[in-house]
Amino acid sequence: MPTKLLAAFFLLSVFQACSRKIDEDEFEDLTVNQKWVLSPKLQDRSMTTILNDLLKEYDKKLRPDIGRKPTVINVDIYVNSIGPVSSINMEYTIDIFFAQTWIDSRLRFNSTMKLITLNSNMVGLIWVPDTIFRNSKMADAHWITTPNQLLRIWNDGKILYTLRLTIIAECQLQLHNFPMDEHSCPLIFSSCEYYLYH
Repeated sequence: MPTKLLAAFFLLSVFQACSRKIDEDEFEDLTVNQKWVLSPKLQDRSMTTILNDLLKEYDKKLRPDIGRKPTVINVDIYVNSIGPVSSINMEYTIDIFFAQTWIDSRLRFNSTMKLITLNSNMVGLIWVPDTIFRNSKMADAHWITTPNQLLRIWNDGKILYTLRLTIIAECQLQLHNFPMDEHSCPLIFSSCEYYLYH
């Protein structure tokens, strides 16, 4: 039995070593404090330079193309789960990934990289849509173990902002034919500014 356990441990160690194989194109050799280490190549450093240059004159309070044309936001919703539906409270729960895409010409950059993928730290530094869920009673963003947000910036200024939400939304149920009735429970969203002032 110990021999079989030792063989299984050896195979697992080999598998882990193979799965952690380092791509030599992504790293360079550096000597730090007389120790040999691997460091990300220039791509990471140039990414930092690009981001610093983009944000130097950037005003996140202003939407893209303000005063010239509307900012068009494309939305995709990926549903993780729906339910429960409460006929007593006239509500339902939905867990979604909410993805918004738009063009911000201020964030165009010239680089061999076509795309920069960032975490939630960058979200607070750029303009993002003021989307609200009009029929929500309660909405929670997911924060474990880090904020469940993704930001991608393409070199042509296209932005993808995705976050995970759990929403409790109102749904007016007509229960005249219960339990043989059918219902449609919408999730209504819009721009907060447009909704309040138009």
